[in-house]
Amino acid sequence: MTLIYSLIEQNTAAQKVLLSPDVLFCISNYIDRQDDTFNCLFVNTVWTMVLVRQLWKSPIWKTAESYQKFLRTLRSRKPKFLYGNMVQRIIFKSHRCFESLPEFSSVDLKLISRKCPNIKHITISNQRQPFTVSNVTAMLSSTPNLISFTVSNCDNEWLHGALRPMREGLCPKLQHLEINDWNRNWGFDVLKDVGEKCRNITSLKLYQRVNKLEIARMIVKSFPNLQIFECKHINFAGLQGLLTGALKLKSLTSQFENDITDDAAETLSFAFAKLESLRIRIIHDIDYPKFSSSMSNYQSFLRHLHLATVHITDITVEKFAENCKFLESIEIYMCFHLTDNAIIALANHRNIHLKHLMIAYNARITDEGMKHIAINCKNLKTFIAMSCTKMTSSSFVNITRECKNLVEFTVRNYPWQTLASIVHTLSTRNKGTLKVFKAYDTGIRTNDNSFNLKLNAAALEKLAIRCPQIKSMVLRCRMQESDGSCLIRTLKKFQNLEELMICPPVKFTKSDIKQLEKHKRLKDITIIHGLTPEAESFLKERKNENKGGIYITVINNNNNQ
Repeated sequence: MTLIYSLIEQNTAAQKVLLSPDVLFCISNYIDRQDDTFNCLFVNTVWTMVLVRQLWKSPIWKTAESYQKFLRTLRSRKPKFLYGNMVQRIIFKSHRCFESLPEFSSVDLKLISRKCPNIKHITISNQRQPFTVSNVTAMLSSTPNLISFTVSNCDNEWLHGALRPMREGLCPKLQHLEINDWNRNWGFDVLKDVGEKCRNITSLKLYQRVNKLEIARMIVKSFPNLQIFECKHINFAGLQGLLTGALKLKSLTSQFENDITDDAAETLSFAFAKLESLRIRIIHDIDYPKFSSSMSNYQSFLRHLHLATVHITDITVEKFAENCKFLESIEIYMCFHLTDNAIIALANHRNIHLKHLMIAYNARITDEGMKHIAINCKNLKTFIAMSCTKMTSSSFVNITRECKNLVEFTVRNYPWQTLASIVHTLSTRNKGTLKVFKAYDTGIRTNDNSFNLKLNAAALEKLAIRCPQIKSMVLRCRMQESDGSCLIRTLKKFQNLEELMICPPVKFTKSDIKQLEKHKRLKDITIIHGLTPEAESFLKERKNENKGGIYITVINNNNNQ
């Protein structure tokens, strides 16, 4: 950014070249933060005209005030730019899951529909006011460039009415349709109509059950270019109909029902398209050794595998690791019977090609298996471990010591002593590539202070120096730090930090909050049980006055402000 600011005062011919639009497009590829883009607006008028479009592509309303500012700008009679024409993505949902929605109105939707003709992506969280059938229909009718549409919590009547523009061919460019209906109380006829008019759809995600051959055949016939398909449940008939028709399928996500046995699944293994991603959930008491052995032989291009299958055994993972030569990402969730043998096979067969590993809720995988991952998978970029009771600090220290190019490291439900070991190892071994660090302890407060490594401000300062690229950090764990001001000063040394969740060891004061707000990058903070009464009052007053600044959420006894 120093170069960009210095350009403003430069007058030589060589330096003026850097201000041309052509060069700007090259430079902008290296600007990945919104605030940096905003600062570049002031270099010269040409840069302003180009970069303001990027800032307005996808507005985010973290507060009611920010939403009202957005509306006021759209209503402006003499704006400097046609801001509405720049908007491409609109998300009508709360910024965080535990917060209420901004107060949208029918008038707002009409204004957005009129002023923002180039919207390509729309997300709606529910069908309540003002997202009635008539309002959503009007909005979709005015978005001929729509590429993706996502809706949650809707019923059959709403879908039939609201999606009428799609059913009439008014959204010909639509590529992604996602219907997250928790009640699953709508018919598939609306899908048939949409698919027949929107032939470019390649991605379809449904919270529905595909349990009939006719339904599956209707889907593949109506969506001939389908590449990504997700549904809540699928039985053998549905899977059979889907696989025999979706020849372009690259990604499949679903939960197998009881009639998809190992033998039944094996008969379909050859029918699968050449997938790049396979996500399977299975809760019934069935293992799949035959299916995995046969299936893996046909899936030479598989890159991502997610298994949330309670009763599978080691052979399933072993076969996929052995035969899928491009496999680089695997997630193992609630696979209670997997042992070190599966992990060792994964380490041996995928070795340096493995980039992403997630293991959650397993009590049989031990430090021995993780040692092989650390030794063989040195190019690992992402590691996530949750509630694996046989893994000790040795597993995580080995991973952080040997995998020096980690970009994300997340551990959940481990003692604070283990988390301290992780922080200290990252602080000495990581090559500065880490961008996401999330640490959650078990929540059990012990008085054991005999551990020689502490998770305190000094340890975090070393992490900040070693890993300056950290953007997102969660410290929901016990820390051995008694000086709140010292901790605040340390947090400010994470120069690129944008999101922070923390459970402070001492309550932050009003002064601490003001110091934290001076961080140049920090945008979102969640503070759990960690404010003095004065600090809480300060944040409430600022919220009531609609003052700007960092977006701070306080959680106390399941209440937030």
